[in-house]
Amino acid sequence: MNGSVVWYTKPQTRKLYFSESLGLAIQELPLPALVWTADKSRLHVFALQFKGKPRLSTPLYNAPFFNLYHNGNVCMGSVDVRISQSAALKEFITAWEGYFFGSYFSHLTGGHNPVKGNLISLYQRLANTGCPFPVEELVPNNKQLKHLLR
Repeated sequence: MNGSVVWYTKPQTRKLYFSESLGLAIQELPLPALVWTADKSRLHVFALQFKGKPRLSTPLYNAPFFNLYHNGNVCMGSVDVRISQSAALKEFITAWEGYFFGSYFSHLTGGHNPVKGNLISLYQRLANTGCPFPVEELVPNNKQLKHLLR
């Protein structure tokens, strides 16, 4: 597959893995709707403040995760990304989401805090509550969906 892909995932609960240094247990946490964009070597992730399918003018927010730069680029650390040259679209998307959610979140990147408060405290408050992700904690990224389309 050449080029890049943009896709959307609805709000969901996912298991997140954390390095010991963060003091967080591996746990299932609620997530907001997400917008992803990737090519074979880079992944960017953004959040949405609503559940519906995004439009070109939809504002993007920082995704509420560690290991992200201010521009949404994911620091993959030591993850060995191997996506087949002939990957079909579904295989490509599944692979990237698998790499992202299967890796250990470990640090704030470049001093970038992706939420309004403390990300560790937010995760601790959300653990085992069954509550949806509090979208009011999201920080605007100053991009719209149309900016991800090249």
